[in-house]
Amino acid sequence: MQMKNQETLVSIILPVYNVYPYMSQCLDSIVAQTYKNIEVIIVIDGATDGSYELAKEYCEQDNRFSVYWQKNSGSGPARNNGLSHAKGEFVMFVDPDDWMKEDYVEKYLEAQKDGDFDLVTGTSIDYYFTTGKTIKRKKIREIEDEVFIGQDVVRNKYAYLLEKSLVIGPANRLYKMKIIRENNITFPDLRRSQDIVFNYRYYDCISSVRTLNYHGYCYRIEFSKSFSRKKTDYYKTIKQLYNETKALHKKWGEEKNIPMIASHYMVSLSGAMELCIAMNQPISMMLSDKELQEMVRISLPNNFVTKCFKYVYLSGNSHFMKVMMKIKHFIKTYRLE
Repeated sequence: MQMKNQETLVSIILPVYNVYPYMSQCLDSIVAQTYKNIEVIIVIDGATDGSYELAKEYCEQDNRFSVYWQKNSGSGPARNNGLSHAKGEFVMFVDPDDWMKEDYVEKYLEAQKDGDFDLVTGTSIDYYFTTGKTIKRKKIREIEDEVFIGQDVVRNKYAYLLEKSLVIGPANRLYKMKIIRENNITFPDLRRSQDIVFNYRYYDCISSVRTLNYHGYCYRIEFSKSFSRKKTDYYKTIKQLYNETKALHKKWGEEKNIPMIASHYMVSLSGAMELCIAMNQPISMMLSDKELQEMVRISLPNNFVTKCFKYVYLSGNSHFMKVMMKIKHFIKTYRLE
């Protein structure tokens, strides 16, 4: 398969912080892309592990690569830094510990050109690793190939796409730089979930979406490492994201979809609760927060686990909650050992 529109420049932005052991695999997968008209913008976010030196080696070997240094500020500011240097008509974001199949860029650009879509969003293969770089298992995320045209239709489908994890992270997306520039869309200065904010800021400005059931992005998940990096006050961010997304739906006239939004963030709240309990941190603030209580109350859980969480959370029984979350954490950990 050869693209006819090789003149279209695609910017690929990588925020990098201390992922040296995995970075070559990621960068090699970019070099191998069948679509060649790309620029690769690497932003070193204060890394101290040799990532900067490795990035410079790729820049010397391939003039499509460039690297910039900034003090450690988080992946959101690093992506904003990358956007400030981007010259492409389209932009894609890649995490430097992941990797892509060789036709990744080509597939997304081909899908975009099929209807000049404002957003092309797809899925991935999730690889779960244990210590020692051993793949424990993998999960292929299947979705439907769908097209949504018109601002009202697109806004109505946000909750559906959120449920399918298609408007969360920045990977597996193809964005129009024109929309980003004209609306001054940036990543917020949050240490976690800044990508969700970027996506709903972008989503607020678009009128067409194409979903792509193509598994060209390989997402690395290391359970113990990702767990240890999380903050026990993440529930505050969950509340902020929920309130801002709810406000957007009121603005759009899509209040009927707010319970679906609440259901998504209730799952995130469950994860935050699990983390606190696993780290022997108090959960009283989460249980007593009035806004979180209302969010859980209107949620529509769709499986046994989330139904149990909703029931126990609204009961306010911290003892039952701790028991349930410890069991959940044990099962999750056991599956990856």
